Amino acid sequence: MFVSKRFILLVAMGVIPAALSFIPGIGVYALLAYNFLLVTLLVVDFSLSPRIRDFGFRREIDQILSLSAWNRIGLCIENPVKYRLKAKLRDSVPESFGVDKEVLEFEINPGRNRNIFYRVKPTKRGEYVFPDLHVRITGVLGLCVLSKTIKIADKVKVYPNLKDLRNSHLLIVQKKRLLAGLRKIRSLGVGTEFESIREYSQGDDFRHINWNVTARTGHIYVNHYEPERNQYVYLMMDTSMVMNEEINEITKLDYAVNAAFIVAETAINYGDNIGLISFDSEINRIVAAGKGRGHFQRLAESMYNIQTTENYADYQKAFTTLQREQNRQSLVLLFTDPYNFEHAMDIVNSWKVCAPRHRVMVLCIKNPALYGMAEKEVLTTEDIFSKSAAMKLVDDRHRTFSVLEKSGIHVLESAPDRFTLEAVNRYIAMKTGYHSLPFQQ
Repeated sequence: MFVSKRFILLVAMGVIPAALSFIPGIGVYALLAYNFLLVTLLVVDFSLSPRIRDFGFRREIDQILSLSAWNRIGLCIENPVKYRLKAKLRDSVPESFGVDKEVLEFEINPGRNRNIFYRVKPTKRGEYVFPDLHVRITGVLGLCVLSKTIKIADKVKVYPNLKDLRNSHLLIVQKKRLLAGLRKIRSLGVGTEFESIREYSQGDDFRHINWNVTARTGHIYVNHYEPERNQYVYLMMDTSMVMNEEINEITKLDYAVNAAFIVAETAINYGDNIGLISFDSEINRIVAAGKGRGHFQRLAESMYNIQTTENYADYQKAFTTLQREQNRQSLVLLFTDPYNFEHAMDIVNSWKVCAPRHRVMVLCIKNPALYGMAEKEVLTTEDIFSKSAAMKLVDDRHRTFSVLEKSGIHVLESAPDRFTLEAVNRYIAMKTGYHSLPFQQ
């Protein structure tokens, strides 16, 4: 039990009876009587006030929270007594969470429930626990403060930004526009299947002309092809030290996992089979290719808490595992960050030896600070050295990517804020059979 500010104020007002104690005939009795009255009121307040254990407390919290987004946490308090009381709550929020209100102050009406809310912003993926709830309730007379820690643990999982995922219809609009453009240039064969016959329109591929129908009708008709469904797509997540670099306080692996979630959701919508391989020097996780919303949930459960390690990546082991899991040709999106010629050749050689039938694209995140420094206007002598160093690093990076491109592995390097959308678009481009994709940055 603590004493309230009101009680401290009343104690401070004791200077008045203390002054009266100097008056002859009154003595110290006035001061003693005043202090006795304060103590009596404090005891009465403590006796009248309900115990915190008599209240009901519970959290109303989603089991899945979104990374780097504000998520609402609800607290419900049940007041079983007939007094109107003031209370303060402080929830035990995981260390890596931002919070908009650390202390919640409110009043509870007699015999009623009170719902209050605050928001948290997780900064790291994974599983976390809200262990305790710290409660303080002011007494009926406002003189004492009762304090208790309530043990109500709630586990939550932090996924990549599911709020974006729920609004993915915005991405679908973009995807439909992309498909409309690619329909005019994709090649007949891998990645397409016959859908219908229609009249020729400007921009259609002459190779798709149906000569039999054209000869019978006297008008030009073309075969209409749609992207092949039921393709196999694999997400290969490099969790080695190269993915631990932070951009805007978010690791490259976090950007990759965000994009992988949306690509997986897109592949499920297209009716494709999608699988996952997470690796560093060892194979950490494998999800065999499958389809449907239930399978997407299994992928999400496997991806949400992937973390980087201090190990090097073993691409030979990763591609060997891919070939063992899926010997049918598949689209492979390899999320990694090749940093030099040797690293790129390790990827190329591992792919050619272990899984040459699969079509591979390397997706990596551009560091805006590096490219910004390479393009910076030179104003001082120091700028010359900084810009020269940055230009050298950018040039080396492009040379590394060219090694992959010349070997048949497509590369996408994109800024963090566009990485997810461009990863989705590149998946669709590969799916539709448009193979001549140049290195994009």
